[in-house]
Amino acid sequence: MQPFDPTFLLFVPGDRTDRFAKAVGSAASGAIIDLEDAVAPEGKARARVATAAFLDASHDVSRVAVRINGAGTQWFDDDLDALHGVPLGAVVVPKAASAETLDTVASALGGAPIVAIIESSAGVVALEEIAANEHCAALAFGPYDLAADLGGTHEWDAMLPHRARLLVAARAFGRLAIDGPTAAFDDPALVAREAADAARLGYDGKLLIHPMQIEVARAAFRPSDEQLAHAQRVLAAAEHAMPAVLDGAMIDEPMLAAARRVVARGRSKQIRSLP
Repeated sequence: MQPFDPTFLLFVPGDRTDRFAKAVGSAASGAIIDLEDAVAPEGKARARVATAAFLDASHDVSRVAVRINGAGTQWFDDDLDALHGVPLGAVVVPKAASAETLDTVASALGGAPIVAIIESSAGVVALEEIAANEHCAALAFGPYDLAADLGGTHEWDAMLPHRARLLVAARAFGRLAIDGPTAAFDDPALVAREAADAARLGYDGKLLIHPMQIEVARAAFRPSDEQLAHAQRVLAAAEHAMPAVLDGAMIDEPMLAAARRVVARGRSKQIRSLP
């Protein structure tokens, strides 16, 4: 089974079984079957059963994550019970606010990698603790719930300090940093702008709520031909000597790390063909 890639995950409601296969087979890096916000309280039990059945019947779940309901909700334990022993690519934990929650989820679900969504003030305070947890594969930013918790707005400039802190925590502990979704799914210009800003900041990808957002977001993260060519030249120069000089500039380890990231992004963010 291929390693789970959380960079461009497309949400699909857990009670819309007719959309599961299409979301998993889309040009996103994978799908998040959502048992949380996308499912009304009266539909959660049905969605839980349908999700478990879909995963049990799948030959390869490397592109499938499940967003469970948050710790402290009345549905958290039922979600863990329903998914116990079910094959999973990853688990998405909403409103993550402690490493203890990640340990609880991993213990119940066989140590599946966890994408922790930071969308509360408590989550921001616990960022380093969560990122350091061995089960954390990625941190994802949740601007809308965080803005509501803080009493502010979700616009990019208002959320920038918290986005930056999440990125620093992710990098400090070797985790991926995934930007939150753009709610205006029918505004490709806004999706492109927010994705490009996240890429400039250093994020690795973006959560998606509609298939229309996939290609726009991925294109914003893909390095240009010029950026890719320069990164390849940096790596080639370092192979011959270290320290090396390229175009009159000294190449050091941070420059090498940046070049490797550009090349990796260019290699892994190719648009997949839609089925």
